[in-house]
Amino acid sequence: MKNNLLPILFLSMSGMLHAFGNANLVPNPDFSDPKDPLSTWRTYFPWESQWYANNGKYVLPANEDGKTCALLAFPAAIAANQAGKIESAFIKIEPGAKYRAEMDTKMVVLAGGMKIHAEAWTIDPDAGIQADKWRVPAAPDHPALVTCWRAQFPDPKGSPNDWVTASREFTVPKVTIVKGKEQAPVYLTLKAVVFSTKDTKVYITNVRLTKIP
Repeated sequence: MKNNLLPILFLSMSGMLHAFGNANLVPNPDFSDPKDPLSTWRTYFPWESQWYANNGKYVLPANEDGKTCALLAFPAAIAANQAGKIESAFIKIEPGAKYRAEMDTKMVVLAGGMKIHAEAWTIDPDAGIQADKWRVPAAPDHPALVTCWRAQFPDPKGSPNDWVTASREFTVPKVTIVKGKEQAPVYLTLKAVVFSTKDTKVYITNVRLTKIP
């Protein structure tokens, strides 16, 4: 009897390990936080004076086709001249590890394009200097950081009424070069950027980042 239980126990443990290895690392991935649907998501970038300067007020919580999601509703003047974006929280990662990232999007109105990136960040050796779109100031949950690597997704394509899943697998570098010195990536963010000559109406939800065992 005991011998018969061993294969079952082994399969059960294997299943738990597989599920753990594929856990979604993105907090609030479907914008369903009941207190604040946009909780953990970065939408305001006051230090970026030329790009995304008026970003935050145009990223809204929404519900589309029964899905909780974020709505990128940028007027044409902003979408064409500054573009608009939304970024995940800073997610701790393992240098040298392989990951898969995915994002569901519905591009109802977008007379331009949408770019999705996975960006790795490391400790900023010049903390305290002017932040810009490549570096961010320190915050309660992270030190000052600078972008050190990124991977671009294939462009999402589909009709205005379709949900499309954009995805990409990548291996985070073990080290990157910052100001001539080796530094290991520490965090990763997932970012969606829209640009358009017309008012945008783009939904995103179900954002995933999983480590590949």
